[in-house]
Amino acid sequence: MLDFIKETTDVWTKLRTTAKPVILYGMGNGADKIIDWCESNGVQVQGIFASDGFVRYQQFRGFTVCSYQDIIERFGEDILIVIAFASELPEVLNKFRELANKHEVLAPHLPLFAEADTVSCQWLHKYEQQLQQVYEKLADEQSRKVFAAALNYKLSGDIRYLFACETDRREDLSSLFVFKEDEVYLDLGAYNGDTVQEFLELTGGSYCRIIAVEPDRRNFNKLERLHETLKENFITHNKGVWRQADEKGFSDSGGRQSTLLAAQKKMVPVDSIDNLCRNQMVTYIKMDVEGVEKEALEGGRETISRCKPKIMTAAYHYDVDIFLLPLFLWQLVPEYRIYLRKHPYIPAWELNFFAVI
Repeated sequence: MLDFIKETTDVWTKLRTTAKPVILYGMGNGADKIIDWCESNGVQVQGIFASDGFVRYQQFRGFTVCSYQDIIERFGEDILIVIAFASELPEVLNKFRELANKHEVLAPHLPLFAEADTVSCQWLHKYEQQLQQVYEKLADEQSRKVFAAALNYKLSGDIRYLFACETDRREDLSSLFVFKEDEVYLDLGAYNGDTVQEFLELTGGSYCRIIAVEPDRRNFNKLERLHETLKENFITHNKGVWRQADEKGFSDSGGRQSTLLAAQKKMVPVDSIDNLCRNQMVTYIKMDVEGVEKEALEGGRETISRCKPKIMTAAYHYDVDIFLLPLFLWQLVPEYRIYLRKHPYIPAWELNFFAVI
């Protein structure tokens, strides 16, 4: 086993073997998945509670959704709380911390895509060589800390691993990257323009060119409003990113989770990094493309090898991305220094690689 893996029991075994009442915090898709697993594995969920502002004593999967205080009065303090929803809101994350200081709290790591293989003891053994290689080659100790914490969390569900390694995204961008006045920025998964705004703040509004790519039509309409204020050297594409030019099925949700994977709602055009850049210089690529990061990088072989741009890419949509993405980047640019950072979110979303010469 890998030396940096401290956990030996996965989250589902913990749920099967606990003597404590299992209580869910939250409703929705995550809670549905957890209850389904519990029902099929002989684990009895004994209650569900919501944050005080959401308690309506409504019914969910046969449970009356009550308050945290109701749960404590009924079961006492010695309970196992299962967090069943995702959040990046500071007030919610603080609530998670408070609960973890009082009780055993788990947030099971669930795959974002149904067919995905997730971290388990068998998974760690299967990919041991690749994981060890990336761990040793990461650029600094904080990266190795994040790498180990993310894997230990995904195996165990213990949210304390994530809290122990979080850093601030803006501070990381400012400290790991140097932004100049002549940056050429390729924003893949530009959403509503929030990361374009982030780039402008990092550069003080000075840049050479911005190329923003967003396939979701509603998100793209919001991006275009920003485009109207920054017409000069600002190019937008209402398409997705892929290995090559094509059309792909797409879930047009209007949110951050719009994806090309397992999606059949509509067809959208997609293109490659190499086609989007067309032999032009690129100095910075930000990539959060909802699970097709590897395919996007494959479509950028020539551009990345030639330009050696700064790259920030999401690393949490598939568990294998934690080693596949850096290994592929090192194939293209062996001299890349690659850092891994975890930004505030429960579960282990907002896990990002930073690659720089």
